Amino acid sequence: MNRRRMAAIVALFALTASGCGSGGGGGSSQGGDGEAGTLQLWAYEGYQDFLPKLIEGFEAKYPKIKVELTNVPEEQYVTKVDTALAAKQPPDLGFIYERRWLKQDKFVPVDDIVKSENIDLSTWASGVISKDPNGEAACSYEGKTYCLGSYTGTALMFYNKDMFDKAGMTPPAPWPGMTLEEYATTACQLRDKIGGGVYGTAHGDPVTWLPWEVHVSSDGKKAEGVANSANTARDYEIIAKMFRDKCAPSLNVLDPWQQGVDFFAQKKLAMVITDFQSLAKIEKAGVNYGVTAPPHPEGVEPYFSEWTDGIGVFKDGKNVAAAKKFIAFQATEGQKLRVQKTGDMPVSVAKAKEFNWAADQLGRQQALEILPHARPATFIPARWDTVTPLFDSLGAIIDGKPAQQVLDDAVPKYQNNLDKAWKTWDKS
Repeated sequence: MNRRRMAAIVALFALTASGCGSGGGGGSSQGGDGEAGTLQLWAYEGYQDFLPKLIEGFEAKYPKIKVELTNVPEEQYVTKVDTALAAKQPPDLGFIYERRWLKQDKFVPVDDIVKSENIDLSTWASGVISKDPNGEAACSYEGKTYCLGSYTGTALMFYNKDMFDKAGMTPPAPWPGMTLEEYATTACQLRDKIGGGVYGTAHGDPVTWLPWEVHVSSDGKKAEGVANSANTARDYEIIAKMFRDKCAPSLNVLDPWQQGVDFFAQKKLAMVITDFQSLAKIEKAGVNYGVTAPPHPEGVEPYFSEWTDGIGVFKDGKNVAAAKKFIAFQATEGQKLRVQKTGDMPVSVAKAKEFNWAADQLGRQQALEILPHARPATFIPARWDTVTPLFDSLGAIIDGKPAQQVLDDAVPKYQNNLDKAWKTWDKS
């Protein structure tokens, strides 16, 4: 999921109905051997800076294949694709936005590309490519690979090294990062020692960055006794107190997924958990920054989310052979083009080193140190619709209601959503 762009991930929960609109999937022409024809690619906002460059490079390599790009509003994307799939008229290429499309056999595996291009997936982000049957990796399903991508999107924590120095404090290690208790203490100390209206940190709702073990069982089916455990209640109370004590700005004041990098670049934040694609703006502002993993509760394995531009080949597309060539190009030359165009971190650590992506930037070097520790999220069908009851919990706790009571009230609704989501998934 673009996923992956954490702001979009957190906000994509109420998809609205829409018709097919223009740019239907029936316009592709079959090239026979896959060396000629027109490919239809459906995308949504967030990739405008790179997809035209990727397409330009692909068409230069394969001049007989043209790619027609249709940008669909993100809130309409799933409905548009579902409508096209029902009519057996999908485009040739599209983003694997819904995991159920893989379960329903709507995309073709691309493991043959991995073999033909000699791609070593062991060097790729494990939140993107994983063989874990209980994990939700962006491009993997039941041991098969359905997309590859060109970059690693992730949510990490930036910190201002100069502010730590000014406060006389030691910055966190890249891995495993701070525990929640250490994080809360550090944020408040930074605010107090730096002053001048600088917040110690900024972060979104805990459901967007805490390890998923805090919110659901390892099989993704049980919320009761997990999301309202005494440990989770304690975690939520620690986070809520940071807001109450103004060590972190209210989410009504600052949405870290949308504005966090701007405030950090303006040196109004000592730390921020946000989209790592914000790197260019921070470096342009001249911030002396470092990178660490998001905080984690004591005794819980650290976690950070990962995603990529997960374009796959529709099984009912008109030119599967040519579409696979596009995926191969995206995963090989496309990684280098991505670095040149946007500066984003490649999806392969080996490629990042080959391209000297980190250069002499400490923060980039730290990110590459963190990346091999990634792990897939526990799979939950319709994840963000399902966990909606938890999004209201933090505000109530900040307002003074006991965390245990708030979570006890929220979890039955969450469990009901979870049960329904699994029933729908099992029938899909």
